[in-house]
Amino acid sequence: MKIAFVHNLKKSSAIEEAEFDTAEVIEEISGGIIDAGHEVLKIEMSKGGRWIDQLISSEADLVFNTAEGFAGIGREALAPTVFEQLNMKYVGSGPFACFLTLDKYLTKNVLEKKGVITPESYFISDSREIDSLASELSYPVFVKPNFEGSSKGITKRSKCDNTKEFVSYSKEVLAQFPEGLLVEKYIEGRDITVPYVFGLGNEGVLEPVEYSGIETDGVTIYDYDLKNHNGDQVGVNCPANIDNDVKKRLIDQMKLVVEGLGINDMARADFRVTTTGEVYFIEINALPSLQKDAGLFCATSVAGKNYSETLGAIIESAIQRQCIAGPSLRKSRALDLRKPNVALVYNVKRKKTGEVGYEEEAEFDSEETINAIGEAIRSNGHNMTLIEADRNLAKNLQDNKIDVVFNIAEGLHKKSREAQVPALCDLLGIEHTGSDAACLSITLNKSLSTKLVLSEGLNAPRSKVFEVGTKNIKHDLRYPVILKPNLEGTSKGIYDNSVVRNDEEFQKRITQCFDENMGAVLCEEYIVGREFTVGVWGNGVPSVIGISEIEFKEPMDSLPVYSFEAKQESDPLDNKYFKLQSPPDISKKLHRKLSKAAKDIFVITGCRDIARADFRVTEDEEVYFIEINPLPGLSPGFSDLSIIADKNGISYNQLIGKIIRPSIKRWRQSKNK
Repeated sequence: MKIAFVHNLKKSSAIEEAEFDTAEVIEEISGGIIDAGHEVLKIEMSKGGRWIDQLISSEADLVFNTAEGFAGIGREALAPTVFEQLNMKYVGSGPFACFLTLDKYLTKNVLEKKGVITPESYFISDSREIDSLASELSYPVFVKPNFEGSSKGITKRSKCDNTKEFVSYSKEVLAQFPEGLLVEKYIEGRDITVPYVFGLGNEGVLEPVEYSGIETDGVTIYDYDLKNHNGDQVGVNCPANIDNDVKKRLIDQMKLVVEGLGINDMARADFRVTTTGEVYFIEINALPSLQKDAGLFCATSVAGKNYSETLGAIIESAIQRQCIAGPSLRKSRALDLRKPNVALVYNVKRKKTGEVGYEEEAEFDSEETINAIGEAIRSNGHNMTLIEADRNLAKNLQDNKIDVVFNIAEGLHKKSREAQVPALCDLLGIEHTGSDAACLSITLNKSLSTKLVLSEGLNAPRSKVFEVGTKNIKHDLRYPVILKPNLEGTSKGIYDNSVVRNDEEFQKRITQCFDENMGAVLCEEYIVGREFTVGVWGNGVPSVIGISEIEFKEPMDSLPVYSFEAKQESDPLDNKYFKLQSPPDISKKLHRKLSKAAKDIFVITGCRDIARADFRVTEDEEVYFIEINPLPGLSPGFSDLSIIADKNGISYNQLIGKIIRPSIKRWRQSKNK
């Protein structure tokens, strides 16, 4: 099913954006929807109408909405109102429920008539009302903005114990949130949240959740700073430590809340539970947080559902509720039948630094890296088996009934070694991550990939290849020239003496290359300038993960290179050879040029899912392609791509999840044909 994911992107720490989704959460949600078997088109709600145009042109079967809107007391109703005007089916509550639930005072009034127990409360929209109300209140009371979420406007001072505190604080908060305040009787007790997902739990009501770490001096307040800046101090306990009678009252009250407000598909309501077990409704969020560590997902985990399965259940609720029929629904259900069996296929590095044959295994992965990738695959909710890419690979894949291979194997022997695992997967009908056999064969051959790039009008150094045993070695390349193996990666065969300045040095170095059995030697004009590497991912329309600059510590006239020795340094960020800087200190123009070149080359060479492209940039910011690696290293905290991701706000687990999701989607599509 094609799903348009409409959201607000959080771009700053401004309080106005507190309820927006971070880029990390947006990736989590879109990835979870993909893992549930759907195609996702991300649409950021903007203040103009462009997002509506995108929505219209998307031709989506369903809209998944987390957009909070921008301003006013009806902002949460904006998105569902647009969906209805466009006659589009969508996930979540309708405009009326979204408008109503943002108004805390009105919500309480509606629910009281339905039998829901709420604290005594008052609404204030004029500062002149504060003084007159102050003498009528029974203290302590709790003061908060009436039309806000994410604990906006809530501080430790929100609990007012006397008239003076109430008058002072209420006037201060009303000045900041002039739409109005909610003043309610403060209930001594514990904060309990009850999540709701239709089709799960007890008629959609899930296990109650309790937050720990929100008590200060005996007062329990989940304030704005805790929720938005110090979330690591807050624990999530599910099931909550409550007795069965209290749990039953919470579930019964939550059912009344959902029915009384017309909630659809998902929600989260907050209650206070007193020491004597009384239950008071505080507020409800019809657009609950959907980040992975939110209480809602702790509750669905207890119900036996992981993150993607929970999002799938929310989508299925919307499908059933709106009677979305036809091929899209049948496809969605077929794709959700089972999880794929995933194998991490690898070559393990057994030689230690300095041992004979170590450089031959330089592109292989250590046991630590293999285990880290395996754990990240599991953390993304997949079953995973470790299988070494040896002579028994085909048998082991079949014996373990593998559906999807996460491929990090460099292969063994000869020119097409990196293509061995993808080709074998194709033969056995097994899906795999990353680029196909054709792409990996082309890109391992630096000369061939360079010719492809040049044919499309991009810049690359002039070069010439010499095969082993060539007798008459002549060239018209301009010095300096760098010599390197044509069919190697990880800077194998590239050393400090690989750059030569004249014919004598050239002849000496190429003879050494032949003597060292490097195979065909690529000789290319050395581009004096800065060196960059760019991470790219995607299918169809790729996007840039981030850019790193390799800042050499030697002076530029020494013609430095990102050599094999340099790449073996224990500190990949700052060592005696170079400093890795990401994001780099470059102009917007150069950033655009590097990004465009990397994405263009990703497409030209036929890459898929993930790759890393290397460039040299001259003083006048001319960008020259050096090589592209569709099988980049993934050692956490060490490999270039992992560092780029981390420095650009993408966790290691997110990086691995982003790589594996397209392959699982391809597998599901192939199973549904």
